[in-house]
Amino acid sequence: MMNFQKVKYSGLGLFLFLSFFFSSCQIGKKELDSLRFEPKVFEKDSCLRSECARISLVYPYFEGAGESSDFLNVHVEQQMVMFLNIGESQEIVPLDSAVSSFFHSYLEFKNEFDSPQEWEITLDAKVALQSQKMICIAFDTFSYTGGAHPNTYRLYLNFDLENNSPLKNEDLVLDKANLLKLAESKFKKYHDVDELTALSEDNRFFLKNEKEFFLPAAMGFEDEEFILYYNPYEIGPYVMGSTELRFTKEEVKGLVRIP
Repeated sequence: MMNFQKVKYSGLGLFLFLSFFFSSCQIGKKELDSLRFEPKVFEKDSCLRSECARISLVYPYFEGAGESSDFLNVHVEQQMVMFLNIGESQEIVPLDSAVSSFFHSYLEFKNEFDSPQEWEITLDAKVALQSQKMICIAFDTFSYTGGAHPNTYRLYLNFDLENNSPLKNEDLVLDKANLLKLAESKFKKYHDVDELTALSEDNRFFLKNEKEFFLPAAMGFEDEEFILYYNPYEIGPYVMGSTELRFTKEEVKGLVRIP
């Protein structure tokens, strides 16, 4: 009888443990499911005489899902601040301070050079992918603060939602050597380079050590595709523009972390 009771109570304990475990999993899933966002728009200008500096920001603002929304909002704001920084400064300050500093720099420039030049920064950030485990936010920016031409730039921020942590490129890439081979083949097709011709023989490209192909700084997911994005100047001159390489999840299976 005593043995029977031990088995009975052990079974009850196992049942309660499993019930708690699966209940906790469901709560975690529910929190992730509740993560939602809405687009926010910020537009402002500052003028001196008839010339102006303008800022236009469109970005996702996250709500729900406990700490995840606060975590993501902080990182989105920090990235916008970095885009607004002028010169070599990469100091992280509140967004309103970065906006004020941008306009202050413009007015200083105008007073010093008495130039008719106008400045502009436009940023469009969007959620490119959202799954239970990962979220990817794509930032596309346009800026003109002087010089021969405006600049465009794309960045992907990838985040682990289970741990509320940023994912670096080395966290995404599982097999760098084979991803490089696949990317180089698609890069050659994109730029009409014969498969048997080394990229170093084509004088259009900026290569590592003048001969080695490399992965770009911007990589992330858009829906069902993995993106490698080379910004202007990264692997070629400004006139070449950007290079966007798209891969299905099946193509990069085992090469990158699939969300």
